[in-house]
Amino acid sequence: MAESAVGYLLQKLADTLLKKAQELQAVSRQIEQMQKELLLIQAYLRDADSKSNKNQSVKVWVKQVRDIAHRIEDVIDTFLVEIEENHPKSSPWYRKICMWLKINKLKLKLSGDLEEITQALKNIYQLRINLEITIRGADNEQIGPVPFRPTKPTDVDDSEVVGLEDDKRNIIKQLLDTNISRQMVLSIVGPGGLGKTTLAQKVFKSAELERHFDCRTWVSISQKFNINDIFRKILYSIEPTMEKQNPPVTDENLQAELQKSLTSKRYLIILDDVWRDSDWEQLKKGLPDPKNASRVIITSRSVDVALVADCNTQPYKLRYLNADESIALLFIKAFQQHIQPKKYPHDLLQVAEKLTKKCGGLPLALVVLGGILSRKERNYTAWNTTEETMDWHDEAGKKCSQVLAMSYEDLPYQLKPCFLYFASFPEDYKISGEHVTRMWMAEGFIPKDGARTIEDRAEKCLEELVQRCLIQVTGKSWNGYCEYCNMHDLLRVLAITKAKEENFFTVFSKEGEDVDQLPAIKPRRAALQFSTLTQDGVYSENTRSLLCFGFGRSSSNDCGFSKLNYSGFSLLRVLTLQSVDMTKFTQRQWPKGLVHLRYLGLRDCRIPKDLLKNFSFYNLETIDLKGSVSEEGIIVLDVLIPTLKHVYGFWNFYLRLQWDHHTNLQTLNYVHIETEIVELACCINLRTLVINFRGIKDNERALQMWQNLKVVLRRTEQLVYFGIGGGMLPFGGTTDLPCHGKIQNLNLEGEWMRYICVPSVEMFPPNLTKLTLQWSKLEEDPMPILEKLLSLRILHLGIDSYLGTKLICSTGGFPNLEKLELSVLADLCHWDIKEGAMPVLRHLIIHNCERLNALPELQKVLTLQELVVNWPSHELRESMQGDEDLHKIHHIPFVRKEK
Repeated sequence: MAESAVGYLLQKLADTLLKKAQELQAVSRQIEQMQKELLLIQAYLRDADSKSNKNQSVKVWVKQVRDIAHRIEDVIDTFLVEIEENHPKSSPWYRKICMWLKINKLKLKLSGDLEEITQALKNIYQLRINLEITIRGADNEQIGPVPFRPTKPTDVDDSEVVGLEDDKRNIIKQLLDTNISRQMVLSIVGPGGLGKTTLAQKVFKSAELERHFDCRTWVSISQKFNINDIFRKILYSIEPTMEKQNPPVTDENLQAELQKSLTSKRYLIILDDVWRDSDWEQLKKGLPDPKNASRVIITSRSVDVALVADCNTQPYKLRYLNADESIALLFIKAFQQHIQPKKYPHDLLQVAEKLTKKCGGLPLALVVLGGILSRKERNYTAWNTTEETMDWHDEAGKKCSQVLAMSYEDLPYQLKPCFLYFASFPEDYKISGEHVTRMWMAEGFIPKDGARTIEDRAEKCLEELVQRCLIQVTGKSWNGYCEYCNMHDLLRVLAITKAKEENFFTVFSKEGEDVDQLPAIKPRRAALQFSTLTQDGVYSENTRSLLCFGFGRSSSNDCGFSKLNYSGFSLLRVLTLQSVDMTKFTQRQWPKGLVHLRYLGLRDCRIPKDLLKNFSFYNLETIDLKGSVSEEGIIVLDVLIPTLKHVYGFWNFYLRLQWDHHTNLQTLNYVHIETEIVELACCINLRTLVINFRGIKDNERALQMWQNLKVVLRRTEQLVYFGIGGGMLPFGGTTDLPCHGKIQNLNLEGEWMRYICVPSVEMFPPNLTKLTLQWSKLEEDPMPILEKLLSLRILHLGIDSYLGTKLICSTGGFPNLEKLELSVLADLCHWDIKEGAMPVLRHLIIHNCERLNALPELQKVLTLQELVVNWPSHELRESMQGDEDLHKIHHIPFVRKEK
């Protein structure tokens, strides 16, 4: 515990205390002495950490170390804020003199504070001697490699749990029983960590259910939910056109519209994680009984919920795993691959039996324990040491808690704050892997490694948490890494508990919770989830991160976040606001300068037209404006931010930056750039560039724009992801670009220039992994060209990318394609796959191809694992229902939606 909240902080302070040499010159000797004291104390933290659970005095000592580390951080950061705000700039001479005198006064105050802190550090060091805290080995110090650790995310399916096949068959049999015509509510019940959601997922993907029900929907409920949000998710899932209906469905009409839609269908709805019987009373109001054998599945920890939902249907009580199943699951997670029982290492089997016995057959405990073992050496000594150090109780719940706590204690100290940071996100929140790592970088959590960029190291830290089974990947990016993730409820509780114990994060998560106590608590970091503030002007000057989530709300209902006095959070490094109407903010309320701010997230907000112009950004590295709008319709960023590295925009986001000062830029994701201000020549470190040009309507101008763009991209040698769009697509191939050989992800949205009837293989990068085409309006079959891209793994032919009626995939074509998506190809009627084409295809998605009358002979694609067909034509639907061999041969989990 000590290491996560204190160890990383001491390391960071020791590394950064002397950074501002000019401002701190007068106190440099004090800083050097303090740095030595910090390093000495840090060396003893590991031993203190191991003793703090058993010795109250050691626990108090650890708290003192944490408090003084925070005190150092506050003193230094506050001083730097005051220096920046009072530094002489372009002011009259007499004002410069006043500022100079004030700065000297600040330095004298800092000197006094540091002298007091240094003395306190010496006292703490002496107390360490009295408590007999010694230096422990540094075996857990780094996130160092182990011989068997994969460098890429594992392909083992995290959702796969052994021992559920019989349960799956039993539930499916009940759901398909047409002798029961009434609406049946089948509840899967059991304690947390038993695999209820995993079983429900396996049932949901069943091919038998796909053919039986007209529509199917999955909704996560959890402890806190808004009933209108739930009803909307169900309605828009079964009636997708209603999501874009103008005017939209009102809250008053929502329940009636949902009932009307469901009454005409045989439906299957899964409500995952229903906590209380009162929750079901709300949910059932939107779920009519058409008397056509419609079904509802509930997962819950409470048998009472199951009995209230349907007293005539016996709750399905999930069992614990037996000994053989427990060992199988443990080895799968420990070895990151499937292993046959006869191949279990003999020296590990004996200790594995002891470990699994202590887990009591609880799948989550076994999965997390397997994650711990995956980081250990594969020998008897390492595994036996793990077993001997586990002091578990008899109750299943306590067993699981002990495993989870051990998994946290087993983390390298650099990873502990990364894990605790997940406590800040709401339950069931869709967490972006890219953005959470950007937050870690802003906080200074990422360890140094001269061989790689800090972004790569942050991604590595996230992968470590995934490998240890502490984070669940819910979506992978084009390069196979974590795009979206979440955390199991029990692990989230652990993170919140540890974060509170260590004053790492304070989470306000109850609906209507009063957060006026912020100034009294003085949290280092605060997360406001659905909270309502009762007073204006609330702030906490010691807070380093402030995350406000108006999850599932519109910016017109900002949960009271507009009442915060953001100018009082002067030491923020991370600030995120979601669904907040910032036009309500006063000039005094919003800060003009945040010296330490490195991450600014403003998602789905209403932004004043001059907001970004009023900021003084000193150290900002990441800005996220996805989904936000402004009073003028567009958002313009035209301020000088030399430190800026990552920009995430939206369709209305324009850039007017001084590019010669922005050489640190790595990401420009989805921004519009006016044709007359394209100046990217100095962005030599760009790795992601997704831009859109407006107003290009003819070939000549498109060709000229492409030539101009190639000139300004002449130094972008590191570009890996390139996206471009416009009315007429300004694209003529990447051959002449210096990044031609490095581009792996290419996104082209717009009509091709007329002289390019069908693109040539040479136009595309040789190492292209993912290709997306939309609005291309190609008239000739592009497959004969695209199938020759040897490195291509993901292909998406989007809306109006192809206007022809036939696609043909040749023998030997697409040798490495793993995922193919065809979306809104309105004229496509026929698709043929020759023998030997797409030999490794695993995922096939067909979305709204309304004239496609039949699927190709998918029996030829032996590797196919998933087929998703949304809104098929009548002919295609009939052929799918009649093709029993397709399901029997490949066990493809169809997901079909009616149009």
